[in-house]
Amino acid sequence: MNTDFSHITDIEGMRFINEEDALNKLINEIHTRHIDLKDSIMLALSFNALYLANALAQKFGATYDILFLEPILAPLNSKCEIALVSESMDIVMNESLIDSFDITLDYVYWEAKRAYEEDILSQIYQYRKGNAIKSLKNKNIFIVDRGIETGFRAGLGVQTCLKKECQDIYILTPILAQNVAQGLESLCDGVISVYRPECFVSVEHHYKELKRLSNEEIEKYLGANNAPNLKKEH
Repeated sequence: MNTDFSHITDIEGMRFINEEDALNKLINEIHTRHIDLKDSIMLALSFNALYLANALAQKFGATYDILFLEPILAPLNSKCEIALVSESMDIVMNESLIDSFDITLDYVYWEAKRAYEEDILSQIYQYRKGNAIKSLKNKNIFIVDRGIETGFRAGLGVQTCLKKECQDIYILTPILAQNVAQGLESLCDGVISVYRPECFVSVEHHYKELKRLSNEEIEKYLGANNAPNLKKEH
């Protein structure tokens, strides 16, 4: 399959009006590339990606879920992410930061365990009623986010999907940096996007209007009425 979906556009001409605009342009890209999403799983990388995951699942006859991730922060800098841990206890590390700050692996693993027990498990019980992520085995997975800046979270998503024996893995996002797209293409089966600017500022920069989901909206997407998201993995 041809996975060269790169598009380089002037930075001022690539902004989306809002997430609905981004969704419509992403749907056009999917149709143009003849990508089949039916019976696949849209896997959101964050709460704010749930709008896209839900809308795409409804449009193309797929289901969706969320992969809970938590950052591991540097011991002396609460704004510096040195690693990420997923609900499957998969970990990706920024080795250059870890080395430059002289952080031990014991610290990283201890903080990963703490983040899992204190943060991820509480999210699983709150939003999935204690149920595990749906089975990804032998499924085509589309990892969804409304924009990808570094590829760190998407890379962990790919790692987790591989561990869970999925069939094919694609990244599906309205916008991401060109160099990040190239890196992710080496990890998965394809990266589907609307724009791939060479000069990437931030996800927020490319939307004129971008809102955070409220807790009520998150529970609506992942709550008890959303039966497909409550199946336990076997």
